Amino acid sequence: MKIGLSLEATRALRNTWHSAINHEWYEFLHEHEICPLVCHGQYSVTDYDVIVLCGGNDMPGIKTWRDNHYPQRDLFESQLIKSSLEHGVPVVGICRGSHFINVAMGGTVRLMDTPYDNVKVQLPNLEVTCHHTIQIDQLAPGFNALLKDLAGVIELAVNTHTRQLQVGWHPERAVNSHTRSMILDLIGTL
Repeated sequence: MKIGLSLEATRALRNTWHSAINHEWYEFLHEHEICPLVCHGQYSVTDYDVIVLCGGNDMPGIKTWRDNHYPQRDLFESQLIKSSLEHGVPVVGICRGSHFINVAMGGTVRLMDTPYDNVKVQLPNLEVTCHHTIQIDQLAPGFNALLKDLAGVIELAVNTHTRQLQVGWHPERAVNSHTRSMILDLIGTL
């Protein structure tokens, strides 16, 4: 697969904005071609088999402890989603990307009462380590929740009609490597 990977924007380095990719993505997707998508570039979604919206950055209108909202990324990813819908290209959201898809498709998100900061979360027949401060409040129309944790937080949802997958945890991180084949199999069904 040729995968377009929309990058996080971060200002952690020298307090200036940079596009960043966690190197664990290369390990996770080593059998596939990864093409980093920077929010200041121009791309055609039809050049890719799937678009992945990575984690990082605050959601529009929600400020977390990280205080790292980047409107250019929001606009860019909105355009990626719209174009992907028009051309039938699957879109996968990881953590923040999941929440972004949910909002773009008519759902809502909210700050969590107790954020997950590298917390082991029990899902049906699966344990994952999560790190997020936002959760899906109302699932977007057409999506089905596949996995919820014991607190009722949606951690995996799919809309097969629009070819979109929302993943709450980070399968690229080594701590969740046991979920990688499952996520790749789900992507293959979109």
